[in-house]
Amino acid sequence: KRALARDVQSLTERLDGNTYTTVVRLGQNQSPALLRLHLSPALIRVEISEHAPEAHALVVALLGLDQDAAAFTRLARKLGLARLVAGRPELRITQTPSVFDGLLWSIIGQQINLPFAFQLRRRLIELTSQPFAENLHAPPTPAAVAALSYDDLKPLQFSRSKAAYVIDTARLIAGGQLDLEALRTLSATRAERTLLALRGLGPWSVNYLMMRSLGFADCVPLGDTGVTSGLHSLLKLDERPDIEATKRLMSVFSPHRSLATAHLWQFNQPEPA
Repeated sequence: KRALARDVQSLTERLDGNTYTTVVRLGQNQSPALLRLHLSPALIRVEISEHAPEAHALVVALLGLDQDAAAFTRLARKLGLARLVAGRPELRITQTPSVFDGLLWSIIGQQINLPFAFQLRRRLIELTSQPFAENLHAPPTPAAVAALSYDDLKPLQFSRSKAAYVIDTARLIAGGQLDLEALRTLSATRAERTLLALRGLGPWSVNYLMMRSLGFADCVPLGDTGVTSGLHSLLKLDERPDIEATKRLMSVFSPHRSLATAHLWQFNQPEPA
């Protein structure tokens, strides 16, 4: 639950106690719909304003319910690393409601602090959409972002390069040259290679996107400070591991390195009250 609605001022989602509300896009036309999840340990009750065949699959993916958390917990304990999963054996990686929204986040969030990244995302949403329901917006569409000029994003404090990466990628998708959803059907190696060919996406961004939006189970965002800090503490290392050491240390968690990453992100975080 703590991974949902990380931005408390988000324009697309809201978490009130155990109730999560967001706007998603459904169907070929990407029509907006209000989705509300009532969360409890034993039951998730779903309300959605528009019924669509893919709604169930979207909720399952959104909450990471198709991930094998139990298998990773068994692996961690077998490796003698039960501390890594202590208190959260069922941790899963929540997914972004759309791959495009995850792609935008992967570009926007680069090399800036989290509050500023949240702010840039909110500004882009305000520029490209209107509130749909309960004062919440639908995530931007590739077509809406593709219609912008680089100068449109300058007043929003986007750097010139970041504006170009966001808009140029949206134009590839809107023009049919890049099918983000089709990446799910590829091997992890081919999906990674396809994404790395895009301007503005490096190894960290690509692996983050593959974990958080495409559901790949065996990814590591190399160079991530949360991963290196977690390994440093978990394994009681003398110093944080570099990229090569991170690859070696994370290899023992294959084929569940995405979940290992999620647990390492949480390892040094205090539990919510």
